[in-house]
Amino acid sequence: MPNPESAIVFDKERASTYDTRMAKIAPLRDALHLSIRLVLSELPADARILCVGVGTGLELIYLAQEFPQWQFTAVEPASAMLETCRQNADASGVEARCTWHEGYLDSLPASAAFDAATCLLVSHFFMQPEERRKFFS
Repeated sequence: MPNPESAIVFDKERASTYDTRMAKIAPLRDALHLSIRLVLSELPADARILCVGVGTGLELIYLAQEFPQWQFTAVEPASAMLETCRQNADASGVEARCTWHEGYLDSLPASAAFDAATCLLVSHFFMQPEERRKFFS
């Protein structure tokens, strides 16, 4: 569900400072990461994970470090955020296990099924309840 403003909101400058600005909610982020790790811990050692609205990649990198054989597909409509995610993944040594898709979920090419998907702190960008329902369905 395209939201043309998201690419504007997350331009290069904002993407490069996003993690610093979001540090104030680090306890929430850490709790989400812990919850996801616990929920997904029984997936296969070679699980394929879809990260929707991956942003700067914090949950992708966290999961990649916790589960060293998992493969990730990162979906992000804002090119600056995806580029920051790529740089962060490279710096963390997990970039080789990632596939990158700039765009929305509905533009992701068909592939083999994923074992799980993450979508953290994304749905609030869908301002209309119907848009959220469509996204999650």
